[in-house]
Amino acid sequence: MEDFSTPMMKQYLAIKAQYKDCLLFFRLGDFYELFLDDAQIGATVLNITLTSRPRGKDGRIPMAGVPYHAVDSYLAKLVKAGYKVAICEQMSLPDKRGIVDREVIRIVTPGTVLDENALSKKDNNYIISLGIKDQILALAVADISTGYFATTELKFDNLQQTLADQLAKLNPSECLLSPELYKNFELLKVLKVSKNLNVYSFAEWSELTDRADNYLKKHFKVENLDGFGLKKNSLAAEVAAALIGYLKITQQSQIEHILKIVNFEDRDYLGLDRSTIINLELFSTIRDHDLRGSLLSVIDQTLTPMGGRMIKQWLIKPLINEVQINHRLDTVEVFVNDLAWREGISQMLSQIPDIERLLSRVSVGLGNARDLVNLKIALVKLLEVKQELVKSKLTLIKQINNNLSSKLDKVIELIDTQIAELPPIDLRIGSLIKEGVKPELDKLRTQVSKSRQWVATLEQTERQRTGISSLKVRFNKVFGFYIEVSKSNLNLIPDDYIRKQTLVNGERYITPDLKHHEEIILSAEEIINNLEYELFLEVVKKVLSQVKIIQQAAEAVGTLDCLVGFATLANQSGYTRPNLIKTGQIKITAGRHPVVEQLLEDKSFVPNDIYLDNREDQLLMVTGPNMAGKSVLIRQVALISLMAQIGCFVPAKKAELTIVDQIFVRSGASDVITANLSTFMVEMVETAFILNRATAKSLIIMDEIGRGTSTYDGISLAWAVAEHLIANPKVTPKTLFATHYHELQRLEEFYPQKIKNYSMAVEENGENLNFLHTFILGGASHSFGVAVAKLAGVPQSVIESARQKLKDLEKRDLPISNSLVQNDQADLNSFLERFLYKELIDLDIHQMTPLEALNKLSELKNKLRLLSYADNIPATS
Repeated sequence: MEDFSTPMMKQYLAIKAQYKDCLLFFRLGDFYELFLDDAQIGATVLNITLTSRPRGKDGRIPMAGVPYHAVDSYLAKLVKAGYKVAICEQMSLPDKRGIVDREVIRIVTPGTVLDENALSKKDNNYIISLGIKDQILALAVADISTGYFATTELKFDNLQQTLADQLAKLNPSECLLSPELYKNFELLKVLKVSKNLNVYSFAEWSELTDRADNYLKKHFKVENLDGFGLKKNSLAAEVAAALIGYLKITQQSQIEHILKIVNFEDRDYLGLDRSTIINLELFSTIRDHDLRGSLLSVIDQTLTPMGGRMIKQWLIKPLINEVQINHRLDTVEVFVNDLAWREGISQMLSQIPDIERLLSRVSVGLGNARDLVNLKIALVKLLEVKQELVKSKLTLIKQINNNLSSKLDKVIELIDTQIAELPPIDLRIGSLIKEGVKPELDKLRTQVSKSRQWVATLEQTERQRTGISSLKVRFNKVFGFYIEVSKSNLNLIPDDYIRKQTLVNGERYITPDLKHHEEIILSAEEIINNLEYELFLEVVKKVLSQVKIIQQAAEAVGTLDCLVGFATLANQSGYTRPNLIKTGQIKITAGRHPVVEQLLEDKSFVPNDIYLDNREDQLLMVTGPNMAGKSVLIRQVALISLMAQIGCFVPAKKAELTIVDQIFVRSGASDVITANLSTFMVEMVETAFILNRATAKSLIIMDEIGRGTSTYDGISLAWAVAEHLIANPKVTPKTLFATHYHELQRLEEFYPQKIKNYSMAVEENGENLNFLHTFILGGASHSFGVAVAKLAGVPQSVIESARQKLKDLEKRDLPISNSLVQNDQADLNSFLERFLYKELIDLDIHQMTPLEALNKLSELKNKLRLLSYADNIPATS
């Protein structure tokens, strides 16, 4: 067996055994070292040199290391690659009397990263924990870098759909499961679909969840959990306890900045599912997964990291409470109308650093004195903002102002009077605390200063005394202070010089006086550094006692930043305030797509009017060719409604909007192979979700439903879905239904009180098309598919062939002549098989006369209304 018997390797292996699921960064002097398999992984992922050290007589131990001062950048790479890293520090100084004490001080995981350079300033870094029981999904979510913590329980019919919706909203980087749930292969498949999500089993799950209520009450320092909306022994409490426990274990701290649990019940906000978030491109484009081209890229005019993170939360959780929405709109309107005031506040906001993340680093023991100084600067700016808000009487401004507590003055004073203006990053080298804070500290500093001053003049004094002009007084960590003399001058050495070290080119000496001052400097500096560190920790403790008011202030700044940004956007882009109404109508005059209008470089956007209600214009059937603007038009209605409900002005000349409780967008889908779902199955699952969840207050966007199967199947399904959406008088969701199935325009004839045909106007000039992008009453005659293919650059030979095929098909589908239905019974059967659907018809027509068969066919036509051809069959033979 190869030898691991050295004390250091024994220590390493003992610690590694406790953190088997982590890469172990083992501190050795100025480096963090990785050994064995960890070294192989580290060398590959970090692109660093793989070295080795002796193992026994013949073997070698793989080894790779990174410098301690640059560790954060290496940690970021490993965590991004999905690894956990345990940081093992030296807890005692090397004294040559035994092995250095070492212990793991924290574990860095994808969801617990706190390094500023590894985090996006305007993105939350969420970690979640999940529990499933009796058709209930419990979810806890935290962002340790900001102190955010929330939980909820969701009843589900389809776990995959419910979980996918939550993942789309949060985009977490890490997910914790109990060891039992981690064995659920089907659940893991669903989770793996989420981009960049790292899923881990948490061994201590049961230990924490078995005492979940007491554990949470102890952490949050409360008598019961009712104030957080948690029921006793609930599944939500269990996943919350597991997540809190995991954060404490990884940070090796009490995470004092996580002070409350937010209960984010979906019913408190406008409902958005995964399909809607993706198809409206709220956070990234479908094609490139890029921020540019998303709604967020347009509306985010925030100036602070807190505001940047908050606007994403607002997009995920649009309001449904009219009073709350109007409070936001009132505030935006004031900022729109008072440019000077808004610009003054914007200038202040732009100078505020990331308060939440500064506070979080300090809370978990990673903060330094500079973090405190930056926190002080931020709080000073907050109070300047507070002074600017005093003059406003608006409800929301007053709330923001109240949350910018005057008690922040005490935190500012504490840091200002005790922490040095420009402290070092290293907390162990002194210079952290101002003079006058502690007399004992000042006295020691004076002693050190006098001794250093004496040493500083020693070189010149000794040169004059000895006549050795090249004599030098130096210091290093190993030998302390010494006098260095070259060999050529050794004959001039005074008798009181004591040899300390022999060099190739000279000698090093010490004198009794120099030794005396060295002892003063070194011993006093050690005491000073320890004392300053203790005083720093006392300041941190006092700052953390005010975490609640600091976090409230940071949240208030985020809110203010979003509202000021909305006003800036409104002025820049010509947005107007939406008027919230209760009639069930959506009336948009000259509405525009907020993103597309900004992306158009060589031409202006064509605005359009839209009217929807729950009665006569409940479902608008929108037809027209590709590129004519159907998808843009129907999506802009959804985006305008959503923007209004987050409190933003909207891209329209005028908008009168009824608040909607849910927005559903069903559009083209891609195969979700890892979940074993085809394109068409995804389409049907999402359609089923809409039909089962929609209410009278919902807004539905249906874009090309039924395209993933055969033409007749697709038409029949699209027809049936449209009918379902208008059939229930108690469930009347406002719907925009875009389609290339022109047969669906027949629905207006059967439901004129509910359905209206609209189309996107097109001018034909021979074989050329001019897309007018104008929404007009009346259906389109055809889809111009071949013409659009020509515009896309499809080869001319293909275009000509397609035109000929189209003519052939159109001839086959000419209206049915009388002679067809006067033929024998076999011909009639053939006709029914061709134009209706075998799977939808079960008739015994062999016993019917042709007249009886035609009457039955007429009855079927009225019942199913699937094909426009059926209208051409004569009523009598």
